[in-house]
Amino acid sequence: MEKLPWLDYSGQTTSELLACKNTHRIASLLCAFEWGIQAKIGPGGEEELTRDERLVLAIMALQREVNNGGYSQFFTNSSRRFVPIVVECLQRIGCARARDITTRAIAALGVQQLDPDSISDAALNAAQAINKKLDALDKEFYQIDEIEHQLFQFIESNQHNIQLQKGSKPPFELKRPKRSNAAELSTALRFAKLQGRTLEELGHPAQEVAREKSIEVTGADIDAALTLFLFDRSLRAGATEVCEKLAPRAFKLMRDDTAHCILHKKWVERLIKDARFDLADASTLYYLEYLQTCNQAELKTQNTIYFWAAVMQENRAVLSKSLEFFRKAFPEVDLKNLPLPRYIRMPSSKTPSKMMCR
Repeated sequence: MEKLPWLDYSGQTTSELLACKNTHRIASLLCAFEWGIQAKIGPGGEEELTRDERLVLAIMALQREVNNGGYSQFFTNSSRRFVPIVVECLQRIGCARARDITTRAIAALGVQQLDPDSISDAALNAAQAINKKLDALDKEFYQIDEIEHQLFQFIESNQHNIQLQKGSKPPFELKRPKRSNAAELSTALRFAKLQGRTLEELGHPAQEVAREKSIEVTGADIDAALTLFLFDRSLRAGATEVCEKLAPRAFKLMRDDTAHCILHKKWVERLIKDARFDLADASTLYYLEYLQTCNQAELKTQNTIYFWAAVMQENRAVLSKSLEFFRKAFPEVDLKNLPLPRYIRMPSSKTPSKMMCR
């Protein structure tokens, strides 16, 4: 079956997006609804949205964050503002499995009040036993395939409460960054049930996954995707010795991919947690030196700089060499006053600062 094209949101109305359900990927239409709803937010914030529009934002945030970095990422990023309503939202769209898993994940934090600060503090300071529970729940969540279909069906049934404004756009250009074939395969592998432990054992299964997902790959693409996949799996399993061997190769082959950036950060945080401060500092510095060579006029680079700025801010006591380098390489970033949104545009003499939230 031919893979349907991706649709980029450019100000379509609700009815126009729904009319594309047989011609474009459903995942792209859901992203378009998310962008379109965000575009409606005015000075009054998300309270101006309808209950159903907030539901779309909450479930899209949950799916994106958990799939990218687990429940811990959902609890620590700006998406944590949806924690008080996300279980009810999953119930409303008929996703019983996702609802039950998410309920257990929230309960694992053991917080009394579901406010953003309490949630974030609990997740950032979680004991090892809690992190193990969340890791196990992450794996359960990755097996779910009900959310995309159920959410789109909900939007169709409740479109009168989810009305996008014609031509309405966020205060920045929306453009879905093109990922490499290796990165696309790496994501697909994460959701495949692969049993092998080495690159050699996983080579043929990875080719089969690429074929099933209509991803054109070379031998080098498969090597890169499998390296990142094994690095991710080993990190989740707590196999630090394996991670230590895979980390340099993953950096070499996949450092341009956003998924690698997130995993590299998690690797640094794991090293800090294990009190391996010298290696954590060296690994952070390694990435920052690469980041300095990237085009800082690009939004992706700017976002990545702020992404690592938060790491500097939270771990300045043990990342001394990295902190010194960061201050010299990116002097425009105020580590004492970082913005809360995940997606921002760095200030420059020509472009005013813009906050970019998803």
